[in-house]
Amino acid sequence: MADVTYTRPEYDAAQSRWRLVRDVCKGSETVKARGDVYLPKPNHHDTSRENVERYKSYKQRAVFYNATGRTKHSLVGAVFRTWPTLTVPGALDYVSTDIDGQGVSVYQQSQSVIGHLLEVGRHGLLVDYAAVQAGTVSKADEQAGRARASVASYPAESIRNWKTRKVGGQHLLSLVVLQESVDVDTDDGFGSEKITQYRVLRLDETSVYTQEVWEEGSSQTAMITPPFTPLNGAGQPWRIIPFHFLGSENNDTSIDDAPLYDMAVLNIGHYCNSADYEDSVWFSGQPQFWISGLDEAWRDHLEANGIYVGSRAPLTLPANGSCGFAQPEPNTLVKEAMDAKKQDMVSLGARLIERGSAVKTATQADNDSAAEHSVLSLVVSNVSEAYSQCLEWMAEFVNASGEVVYKLNQDFSQITLDATILAALFNAVQGGKLPEGDFWQYLRDRGVINPEKTDDDIRGELEAQSTGLDLDYEEVIPNGSKPSVP
Repeated sequence: MADVTYTRPEYDAAQSRWRLVRDVCKGSETVKARGDVYLPKPNHHDTSRENVERYKSYKQRAVFYNATGRTKHSLVGAVFRTWPTLTVPGALDYVSTDIDGQGVSVYQQSQSVIGHLLEVGRHGLLVDYAAVQAGTVSKADEQAGRARASVASYPAESIRNWKTRKVGGQHLLSLVVLQESVDVDTDDGFGSEKITQYRVLRLDETSVYTQEVWEEGSSQTAMITPPFTPLNGAGQPWRIIPFHFLGSENNDTSIDDAPLYDMAVLNIGHYCNSADYEDSVWFSGQPQFWISGLDEAWRDHLEANGIYVGSRAPLTLPANGSCGFAQPEPNTLVKEAMDAKKQDMVSLGARLIERGSAVKTATQADNDSAAEHSVLSLVVSNVSEAYSQCLEWMAEFVNASGEVVYKLNQDFSQITLDATILAALFNAVQGGKLPEGDFWQYLRDRGVINPEKTDDDIRGELEAQSTGLDLDYEEVIPNGSKPSVP
C-alpha cells in the first residue's frame, strides 16, 4: 500500500537539531514553553506539588538571552545592506513585487530563505505553473493570472521524501514529497481549520513531470488530485522536476549542517546557567540580620517591643551582645560560566562571516574571484544560483527570452563613501584615466546608484538631464588636436 507520509531516515535524524535551532531563534517564550526539554527540573524525581511550583518559579526567573536569533537577523541584514541585482525579461517584471502569488517579492522571499538556511541549512523552491493548452501563452492568460509562474518556498521540515534517477549522463530528481498546511473555512464561514496535504512531484518512466495531491484524513490519507502534467509556455511537458534544493554548503539533495546549531546549543547552556544564577540570587540575595549574646529576658524584651534596624533606631543589647548582617559570598562560578558562553557565542557569530571558514564548490570558485569563502557568503552564493535557475524556469514557462540573473551581495563589510576617493575617481574619469563604467560600478557597490541600472541606462539619464555631464563632449580646438589631460 502506498504511504505518501513516508520520511527518509536522514530527515528523521535531523528533526531534533532543526527543532532546537528553530525554537532558540524564536526566543524566550518558545524556549520556556518547552519546559524541561531545555531546562531540566531540579529533583526531577520529586513529583510533589511543592517541587512543581518551585520549578515554575525557577523557570520564570531564568533569563533567555537570544543571541542566536539576533545573530541571524544581523547576518540577513548584512546581506541586504546592498540591494540585490535582478535582471529578468519584461514578462517577469512582476517578480520584484510578487513572486509567489501572495504579494511577496523576490527580495522578501530570498531574505526569508537565507534565514532558513542559517537556522537549519536546508530549504526548497518549487516553480509552479498553470496547466495551459498547447501553443503560446496569450497576453490575456498572463494578465488574468492563469499563466503566471510562481515560486513557492518550502522549509526543510516540509521536504519529507526525495529520490534521484540517472537520466542520460546526469542525475535528476525523480520524486519529491512536500507537506503543506492548508486553511479550510468552517461551515459557519467565520472560522478555519488546518488541513495537512502532500504534494507529490514525480518524473515518470518516460521522464515526464507530473503532480498529484494527497490529503491527510482522520483515518487515512487519500489522493484528492489525480496526477496531472504541467506544461511549459510552448505547451510541452516538462522533462525535469522544477524544484530546487538549497543548502548551507551546496544545493544538492543531501542535508547540510545547520550554521547556527552550535550557537543555539551554547545559547541553551547560557539559559540553564542563568536559571541557576537567578535562583541563587533570589534564594540568598537578601542579607540576614542576626543577634548574639542574648539571655531569655533580653529575648523576650526584644520580641515584645520589636526590633528596628537603621541609623535612627538604635538597638540596645546586653553586655557582650552583638548583631550584624550575614551576607553570602558572591557565587561567581555560575556568572563566569555565563560570561564564557556569551563570549563563545560572539566568536561563533563572527566566524560565520570570516573568510576561510567554508569551502566552495568548483562552480562557485569559478564565479567568484575570492579564494576563500565564509559560511554566510556560501549560503548567499547558493541562494543566488538557486533563484537564477528558478527565474530561468519561469521564463521558459512564459516563452520569454533574455538574460536572467539574481545576484545577492557577498561583501558584508560596512561600506563607506570616502569623499576624497570619490573626487579622485571623478577626476580620473574626466581625465581619461578611468573608464566611466568602473566609476559607476564603484557607486553601485556603495548604494549610490541602483545596482539594476546598466551603463547605458545611466548614460541615457545623464544625457537627458539639462545640467548633467555630457559624456560625449569634446572640446573644439582650432588646430584640431584633442584637449590636453591635466
